[in-house]
Amino acid sequence: MAIDRDLFFARRLGLGLRLGEALPASPREWAMDQLRQVPPVDFFGSDGKSIADQLPTGTKFIDNFLAACKEWEVFKTKENELQATGQKLSASEYERRGYLEVYRPYYATPRWRDCLVKTLTAVNGVAPVFERFWMFWSNHFTVSTDVVKHVALLRGPHTIGIRNRLTGTFAELLFHAIANPAMLIYLNNNTSHGPNSQVARLGKERQEVNENLARELLELHTMSPSGGYTQKDVTETALILTGWTMYAGPVSNDGYTEKSPYGTFFASFGHEPGARSVLGKSYLQKGTGENQLDELIHDLAYHPATASHIAFKLARHFVADDPSKESVDRIAKAFVDTGGNLISIHSAVVDEVLKISFESSKVMTPENWLFQSYRLTGAPVPLSMPFEDKEAVLDVLREMGQSFDECPQPNGYSDLRADWLSKEMLDRRVRQAYRIGQSAHGLNSEALGDYAARLAGGDSTLVPLVRRAESVPEAVALLLAAPKFLKM
Repeated sequence: MAIDRDLFFARRLGLGLRLGEALPASPREWAMDQLRQVPPVDFFGSDGKSIADQLPTGTKFIDNFLAACKEWEVFKTKENELQATGQKLSASEYERRGYLEVYRPYYATPRWRDCLVKTLTAVNGVAPVFERFWMFWSNHFTVSTDVVKHVALLRGPHTIGIRNRLTGTFAELLFHAIANPAMLIYLNNNTSHGPNSQVARLGKERQEVNENLARELLELHTMSPSGGYTQKDVTETALILTGWTMYAGPVSNDGYTEKSPYGTFFASFGHEPGARSVLGKSYLQKGTGENQLDELIHDLAYHPATASHIAFKLARHFVADDPSKESVDRIAKAFVDTGGNLISIHSAVVDEVLKISFESSKVMTPENWLFQSYRLTGAPVPLSMPFEDKEAVLDVLREMGQSFDECPQPNGYSDLRADWLSKEMLDRRVRQAYRIGQSAHGLNSEALGDYAARLAGGDSTLVPLVRRAESVPEAVALLLAAPKFLKM
């Protein structure tokens, strides 16, 4: 029995196949059918139906910044109230109330909720290929609670906004990903004010320009250093970004204007006035200067260096750790020829995966490995909240080394083999593989052996190892920890 090509492509492009599952069409048709429209997000059970009513009361996925920013204001109100009464409380009572009234509802719960809905959508949803591209782009535009913990309240709408734009253009995606409350707060742009802005001229406090978002916009999100930008370009970009913040007024005051994109607020009084020059192009101020960011984002999105950088990252994620120049060039050409149309770009990625056949392999990231393991075995995704003294999927991902929302750097998690093949990282997967085997029901070693034959070929030594395992959990562990499964 030869290696199953359909299984290979399902694992490389999507999240694998379940036991006995076959592709309903050719790999290309199967993949592209999933990439032409945005599938729903929900707390999907194994039967594909929502299990939201089985979760704790009030568990509702927040997918828009209007609701998220209002939740943020409730959190700030609770936090301020607690601080105002803190001196009257004992240390233990202050800590107890802080946990119950602030930390648990506005930090721990949103993180658990968003991680669970992403996991259940990936494992039990209808479009695993789409989910893989969503995973890629969410990592490309990383925001992390590791730096600013209450980004937890805003991360869900940030990633849903990315998801909802994956059938549009890169320019539309880029503007959303940069000019939204989660990114603005994560990279400290919400307090970046121009030295000659209205608020600076009041002279009440020192106003500083923060370059974090400007630097990452050029270095990570668009053209990369190979595009040839300078420190002056970073500084000028930072000045264009001054005044872009999130609305943070009272809950009773709607506060949002029709022009404010995605819950973002352009505070003109904090914006540096005047024309700016980036990469040799002048950006004139029209009115309050809100136009400058829109124009800059447009130009960066269509820059040839951006097409090359994004093409390289996509090829490295889906094709090979060290993709060929030809592969990168073909994806970049689709980017340029279509004006950054994401369906066309993703189609070019699919074609590259089809071209490489079995010529190269990729080691799965922990997140990808865990989702494929749940999907293959049918093992239940843990539904417990992290403070219930039971295993939560949020905790599993942290244990695996790829925490859901605590990426230590703005460049996202690595997808390179060398970063995930340490003894410690492999030991963690082996332990988790056995736990998955213990929780899965209705499996038998024969069916798992059949899958091993599809995965590695009928003459592989993996097949008899899995079939002769002493127990189903051991058979699952042998399969999920096998080099052939760790790679895709």
